[in-house]
Amino acid sequence: MKELIKKMIAESIEKWTDEDIYAVSLFVYDENDNPSKPTVTLGYNTERQVAEALEEGFAEENEARWNYAFWLQNSFFEFGRGDTVENVKQWVIDNGFEYEEDDSEAEFGEDSEITEAFTALLVDVVRELHEEKVLTAKFGKELPILIHELEYYDEIAEQNVKANGEELVRDFTEFCMWG
Repeated sequence: MKELIKKMIAESIEKWTDEDIYAVSLFVYDENDNPSKPTVTLGYNTERQVAEALEEGFAEENEARWNYAFWLQNSFFEFGRGDTVENVKQWVIDNGFEYEEDDSEAEFGEDSEITEAFTALLVDVVRELHEEKVLTAKFGKELPILIHELEYYDEIAEQNVKANGEELVRDFTEFCMWG
């Protein structure tokens, strides 16, 4: 599954045409709040979008730049939905977790274990994309690939340092910790 996600990200990035992209988003959530159905959505944000959010007066600079609520909300794929549901289901089972098909019957006790394992997989994907210089090949420089939820906190900052290295995500991690 890791190789498939990495391939899908690399293929999507290759098709992007915006020249002012400054960060890539891997938005992680559980389908229907069912912890055995983790998903990740690929997107990005642009300097143009930050400027528009600031012009409209809805956010301060850091909020407009790093808070996903102010981002473009583009979606290039949603891994764990559609054609990739079975990939995630098999990954959950292969990793020794209980897969609960019925969302109303889902056991939320395993939430952190599945989420931690899924996030760790994404950290590895991001590291490998940086090692393979996928973003440098497209944009002439490395960009942060942010693994996040809708909320920002210390653990989000830490996983992004592991994935991207400290330098690439310094401003984002400060936002996560201080808002």
